[in-house]
Amino acid sequence: MILTMRKLLLSLLLSYTLLHTVCAENEKHLIELGNTHTENYLSIDLNGGAMVDFRLTKENPNPFSWNIPIAEMPENNRKGAAFQGHFLCLGRWGSPTMGEMKAGVPHNGQSGNQMWNIVSFEGKSYLHIRSKAPLDGIVVNREIDFDEQNTIFKVTDRIQSTISIGRPFNVVQHATIGPPFLSENTIIDSNAERGFMQHLSYPNPHKFEYVWPHAIIDTLGRTINLTRTDIQESYVSTHLFNDTIGWVTASNADNGLLLGYIWKTKEYPWINIWNEMKDGKPWAKGLEFGTAGIGQSYQDLLAVDTRFHGANSFFYLDALEEVDKSFLCFQVRIPQDYKGVSKIKIQGNKIVLIEKDVPDSRSIVIVNRYYPWCI
Repeated sequence: MILTMRKLLLSLLLSYTLLHTVCAENEKHLIELGNTHTENYLSIDLNGGAMVDFRLTKENPNPFSWNIPIAEMPENNRKGAAFQGHFLCLGRWGSPTMGEMKAGVPHNGQSGNQMWNIVSFEGKSYLHIRSKAPLDGIVVNREIDFDEQNTIFKVTDRIQSTISIGRPFNVVQHATIGPPFLSENTIIDSNAERGFMQHLSYPNPHKFEYVWPHAIIDTLGRTINLTRTDIQESYVSTHLFNDTIGWVTASNADNGLLLGYIWKTKEYPWINIWNEMKDGKPWAKGLEFGTAGIGQSYQDLLAVDTRFHGANSFFYLDALEEVDKSFLCFQVRIPQDYKGVSKIKIQGNKIVLIEKDVPDSRSIVIVNRYYPWCI
């Protein structure tokens, strides 16, 4: 009985300490998985629920360094968390309608703008957090299972509707990398296929469609290579997949690092590659996979047939329905002459990264303890 009480008190004290680990200048409420004193760790900010730091060692650059200062956030978001790192868009991807904004709904949904609560935190390898978002009519539970031995983690989001009406809905993993991990030499690879530019997509996304990695950037038919980051263009390129598994990687041989994501395309059929330049240099690269295609309001999406090769830019969340969506994220070291990823294979409990234009002997193998999840 005494031992049980001690465990309970220790758990309460730990929860209180974590909830009040505050960095005054930017109001971060950080929880860390792994070992920040040596290597292989992931930091989550409870204020907005974003993953904000993921490193092999303290000395390596953080891919999730990107953030927007509160003063530059949309006006209806400034009382809450800022956009940063890898955050979750729920309900919508982008701006609410005028009516929703009057009702208090922030850009990209309420969950990404408010404090999340800890449900369970175990041994620096497992975290369960929860967000109740009445403005969006949902509750979301996020579980993060971190494998510090292999610098890979699995995230499962369980989204439950709390209202008695079904509606169009979106879930987007807004994974965004920033400098110095992001530079002119960063290479983006994916098994994405057909796509379109957001600014050329509505009302007919087929009009200027193309196939990864060569994109049509304007109505004159000018093209760019989406794998490159040394292009002086800001854009959002949106794509579907022809495989059951979707993947995207960002590699920078100068840093000797590669960040990657893997997910089931039946759960997240789209990817949106956002490239943003500032003062002539790469400022943000979004690897945004989710259920959203064309970034318009549901009224506009339903006003005309905006399906792209049969795929809607949303899914239907029924009254009180509960859906689960998961993904893997990993980070590995690469040689200084690394050329990028041509293919990712799932071979039993191994994830194999096949490099472009080199023998298979240069393949990178990651142990996947989450097998057979991604099969």
